Amino acid sequence: MEDYLSELSEKSETIKTSTLLELSGISGKELGNFSDTWRTFKSAAKVGILTRLTELAENDVQLDFTPVCKLSLSDPEPIVRKAALDGLWELQDRTFIQPLIEILINDTDSDVKSSAAIALSSFAQMSQNGKLINKDSAKIFDALIQTIENDKETDKVLSRTLEALGYFSDQRVDQTINQFHHDKNPLLRRSAIFAMGRNANQKWLDMILDDFSDKNPAIRFEALNAVGFLGDESAVHYVIPFTKDPDIQIKLAALTSLGHIGGELAKREILTWIEDDDENIRDVAQNALTDIDFEQDPLGLSFNQ
Repeated sequence: MEDYLSELSEKSETIKTSTLLELSGISGKELGNFSDTWRTFKSAAKVGILTRLTELAENDVQLDFTPVCKLSLSDPEPIVRKAALDGLWELQDRTFIQPLIEILINDTDSDVKSSAAIALSSFAQMSQNGKLINKDSAKIFDALIQTIENDKETDKVLSRTLEALGYFSDQRVDQTINQFHHDKNPLLRRSAIFAMGRNANQKWLDMILDDFSDKNPAIRFEALNAVGFLGDESAVHYVIPFTKDPDIQIKLAALTSLGHIGGELAKREILTWIEDDDENIRDVAQNALTDIDFEQDPLGLSFNQ
């Protein structure tokens, strides 16, 4: 214990991976000892360690650095709190819902609040899929509405909050999406389009298709992503021309969207890119084709005649 705590006090980039792995699932007295030592670390060292822990957890789902991240949520330095939240964004433990809400509502740093909104969006998605109890869903929804209606919030916080709200079906959500879709700030417009896609309601289709002709490529990119989540095959012939767009990001978004929408027309278009000279295009086309094949035959029961 003392050995790896001593090593943790060194520069984060020189700490051995094996030492960081000792922090997975840390609890009880060991967590208490770690907490005492952790308080003595400089902020930069904490951020470096938290960043590496997040990277390790992304590559191995069996690793659990939640106790370290939870400990860091109350750190006096915003950069540490944000790094901790970044490590929790995929968390599905409902006991974290209230702490995340309190951070979103009460924290004084916009980057930290934005990260809290991102973390809450994963719970909002769970709510959309019927995987949260009603009480938790209501708490999240009320906190997001309170934040989005606060005219003192920064655009960055509003943006992430709006994206999380998209997972809820409610008249106030519809009004909010419409409001920000007409905002002059491209960031908020992009988030409104993102929310339309996550809302997965066909009523947004015409508005999203209108954004295909926007002069801002970031808006077109977001619209292409959003239309894929609606899954309406009538949109396929609007998406196909963008597979030939000179902007590689637009092209990749179009191929990904076709994969999400599915259908034979989308599949035929994707197949024309499966052997492209560009590796990125080939990879995205292959992933899109896999999405369609899985949707058509999820259990892999089709047989060649």
